[in-house]
Amino acid sequence: MGAVYRARRTLLGDEVAIKIIRADKAGTVALDRFMRESRACARLRHPHIVSILDFNVDQQDHPFLVMEMLNGHSLKDEIAARGSIPLAEVQDIVPQIASALQFAHDLGFVHRDLKPANVVAHEFAPGQRVYKVVDFGVANIRDTNAERLTGPHEFIGTIAYAPPEQLSGMTVDSRADVYSLGAVIFEMLTGRPPYEGPNSMAIVDRHINSPIPRAADFRPDLPAWVDFALIRALAKNPEERWQRIADLGAAFAPGSGDTATTVTLRTGVQSGLLVTYDLGERVGTGRLGSEVYKGRHRALGLPVAIRILRRDPDRNWDAVRARFLREAQTLQVPHPSIMQVRDFGEEPDLVYLVTDYIEGLSLRELMTTVGALPWERLKPLLRQLTDAARALHRRKGLLCGISPDILRIAVDDDGERLMISSSGIWQSQDLLATLQDQTLRGLGLADAEVRYVAPELLTGRSADVRSDVFTMGVLAYEMATATLPYDGASLPALLGAMLGGRAADPTTLQPTLPDSVADAILQALRPLPEDRFESAEALAAACGV
Repeated sequence: MGAVYRARRTLLGDEVAIKIIRADKAGTVALDRFMRESRACARLRHPHIVSILDFNVDQQDHPFLVMEMLNGHSLKDEIAARGSIPLAEVQDIVPQIASALQFAHDLGFVHRDLKPANVVAHEFAPGQRVYKVVDFGVANIRDTNAERLTGPHEFIGTIAYAPPEQLSGMTVDSRADVYSLGAVIFEMLTGRPPYEGPNSMAIVDRHINSPIPRAADFRPDLPAWVDFALIRALAKNPEERWQRIADLGAAFAPGSGDTATTVTLRTGVQSGLLVTYDLGERVGTGRLGSEVYKGRHRALGLPVAIRILRRDPDRNWDAVRARFLREAQTLQVPHPSIMQVRDFGEEPDLVYLVTDYIEGLSLRELMTTVGALPWERLKPLLRQLTDAARALHRRKGLLCGISPDILRIAVDDDGERLMISSSGIWQSQDLLATLQDQTLRGLGLADAEVRYVAPELLTGRSADVRSDVFTMGVLAYEMATATLPYDGASLPALLGAMLGGRAADPTTLQPTLPDSVADAILQALRPLPEDRFESAEALAAACGV
């Protein structure tokens, strides 16, 4: 509705941008909307919102707006030139946009027209680049005392990025901007908006009725957490989106990326478990009483493993669900020995986790079949275990409490490969809140995973890398000897064995094990964390792997 000019302030000498309303648009509503943008933006003083320096009406009754001059390209221009934007750059840009919009929301403004053209770069100095949100001209002021310059059901915006409620003429709130930012992120990553069509009506229909697309279908290199975050942002129902745009920004923030996000799936919706996947044969039991099935992604035809955990009145459901989510978060680490999480979702009374399907035996099945592993066979598996743990630790993840039941043995060109998962245990409460009553009451060990958990977690302390060293020590000892270093008929008995003494020398059960390796395993099993190795690297070096 206006033209933007580069200008220079005569007294200060600095460059500014001046937006002047076009004469042919100078109707009352257009003028009011222009002045509304001026007043709105003048209140929005934020490092990632374009600064308004002045606004007024000239002698010909043309209103004008004086803004800081941004010297970079818009996201629209960047996407057009580059095709898509690397994930690392997206993780830098998105929190800036979200911070700006959260500030506006807190002051009662909803942008309503967020799109790549309205996010512009500005470089203060070489290497000091920021992105700013522009054009609050259609901002919906959520103020009961303010006169609305647009009707509550009037559509103003850009259909490629507008949420279903806005396209339907319904009243919008700040969650409309969440949807629009999700659409912008989708285009940044894939080079295209989430919904395309031959005409405007087709695009509107797809926003309202089509299943939410997955960015990874257009960019397979994207980690699963990106799709989880975007599916929540692009939910048709505002109640199922991120409720604060700052939370969407935090999901993409560097360092908290690789964070899987819960996707709430309701019975009968098009993106449900049984619509997305064919559920095949049951292949085993997973942690926390879950069941593991072989499945197939219907659209892609890829084999997957689907672990389903149903609500159990005997367990703390919130704690169990949280552990499932933490496992998905932890496994977003690319490594040849770490199982990759492909999906995570919820339906009434169940949660599910989808990973790559690994052909082969579990480590438990292998040891049951062949018994203790000689050193030459154990050595590469131990190297893979410590290397994968090191990769997890670099990303602040832990494998704490994994057991042979959930580790699998794959076969590739280099021979056997140990594939690891994570237990979703980061602190004592994660474990204790999800144990069965029989275990907690000392009546038996109904939870096998406690045999692989460091004693500090069983006594109320938090886990760290040294807790994983203990878990790797238990696994190495059991692979070498087909025997656990510590055991007990109840949790108190097991804990007493862990704290009370030194495990038996593993070389008495596995003569092929070098003495140096046996000593390293026994050091990893020491009851006090400070007496163990400080890292997976140190354990690997001591074992010569």
